[in-house]
Amino acid sequence: MTCSPKVKTAVKSVLGLVVFVILIFAGFLAWQTLKEYNPLPVEAIQVAGTPDSVPDTLMLTTFNIGYCGLGAEMDFFYEGGKMARPTEELLNRYQQGMLQRLKSFSKSDFILIQEVDTCAKRSWYSNQLDMIRSEMPEYETFFAMNYKAWVPMPVTNPMGKVRAGLVSLSKYTPAQAERNSFNSGYSWPMSLFMLKRCFLVKRFPTRNGAELVLVNTHNSAFSDAAEIREKELAQLRQLMDDEAKKGNYVIIGGDWNQNPVGFDTTQLLAQYLPKVIEPPIPGDFLPQGWSFACDPLHSTNRNVEIPYTSGVTLTTLIDFFVVSPNIEVLSTQTTDIGFAESDHQPVTLRVVLRKP
Repeated sequence: MTCSPKVKTAVKSVLGLVVFVILIFAGFLAWQTLKEYNPLPVEAIQVAGTPDSVPDTLMLTTFNIGYCGLGAEMDFFYEGGKMARPTEELLNRYQQGMLQRLKSFSKSDFILIQEVDTCAKRSWYSNQLDMIRSEMPEYETFFAMNYKAWVPMPVTNPMGKVRAGLVSLSKYTPAQAERNSFNSGYSWPMSLFMLKRCFLVKRFPTRNGAELVLVNTHNSAFSDAAEIREKELAQLRQLMDDEAKKGNYVIIGGDWNQNPVGFDTTQLLAQYLPKVIEPPIPGDFLPQGWSFACDPLHSTNRNVEIPYTSGVTLTTLIDFFVVSPNIEVLSTQTTDIGFAESDHQPVTLRVVLRKP
């Protein structure tokens, strides 16, 4: 039985369309591969001025602002929701809320910020780095890019262009600032569209002769990144070991995307519906004498598959600090913002650098 000319023509058309789609997709991947952001393992960040010696008593705040696109009214497609970005009106409200929130922490000597967009479709191409720099002129601003890609998902409304990174604000001039790449990540082709995660290190002289090593980190998220997170922790552990040998003071703060050792959901206040992230940070992660500094009463992050509703939306604790043994923790307090302008809540730490 032979096919009619019409059937043959239809088959050829379908095959031609399939080949065309494959070629387009292959060309897209090739183009993205050529343009892929590949930062060096360590990149110096420019420091202007003479280094300042930091005082013994310090206050620090860490806050993942979620590119001002994941406030209470938002869900997110990548984690089970539907939205890829807020409306422009909602974004503006979140951005103004974020700026006012940061200004409320003006007593902090350092503010560590994650997920700051500089030019991204998801935040209507606003430059949040410039906004922060303009609103917080009393601080020196240091930026480390960790997201430079064009994201094709969701297919019907792609996230598109993303330029984002970490920002560390400082009232003191460091002796050195560096962007350090995590030496792990997704394999090709996923690597083309995912963050190139890093941690931002600043070094300050102290009155005690040692250095204060201040680290702003944003570790890997998502359930398929367990092995990547393990390698990231190993890299931070190496930094801790190296700096301890030098007798330096070390504070690591940010969004760890894992629960700290000892996270107890029964201590959270009643407004939080808790969840535990598996696996948590291993119990042997910290060197002897080091400690986690977190507020056990408050969740710092919420699920984004639905808009936020207190007592309904799952929440957890993933934003906190790690401090070296020569640092005394005076207090750690999470500011309950009801996840108003971000899917995270800010955490503030007060410490004293112990004398040698």
